[in-house]
Amino acid sequence: MQRHFTATAFVINSKNQCLLMWHKRLQRWMPPGGHVDENETPEETAKRECKEETGMDVEIIGDNQPDLFTGNPQEGRMLKKPIAMLLEEIPESKERSEPAHQHMDFLFIAKPLDENQVLTLEKTEGSDMRWFSRSDIEKLDDSTEIFANVKEYVLKTLRG
Repeated sequence: MQRHFTATAFVINSKNQCLLMWHKRLQRWMPPGGHVDENETPEETAKRECKEETGMDVEIIGDNQPDLFTGNPQEGRMLKKPIAMLLEEIPESKERSEPAHQHMDFLFIAKPLDENQVLTLEKTEGSDMRWFSRSDIEKLDDSTEIFANVKEYVLKTLRG
């Protein structure tokens, strides 16, 4: 089975809300994300996809981890640590001429660089976009409105 690297950003604002868009093809509320381009790190992908899909510039937040390159920066740098890494089953899409495949998805938490940014929904990807509170997410049906794993990660990410 073919596998693709992808990255997703759960954007959380200062009001403890998560930005989701209604994904046209998947017919579910989803965070911004997409395929990792050649020569791009997963965190760069998550930032790019946020900008492309929502118009928002974000900072990717990573878990704290020791810097293994302290004293030897010429050897490399630390990447942001995702909150999770998933292997997702993607069904065949006849309209996109895509066979069934898998996504190796890096999940990140992000925050807006400026909360006054104007949001601009990418109309080819989504038909609606809005900020959701924890109680808004809890009310969504995970069989028709949001995927169960997305709901779980949004709730995990939002402070309770």
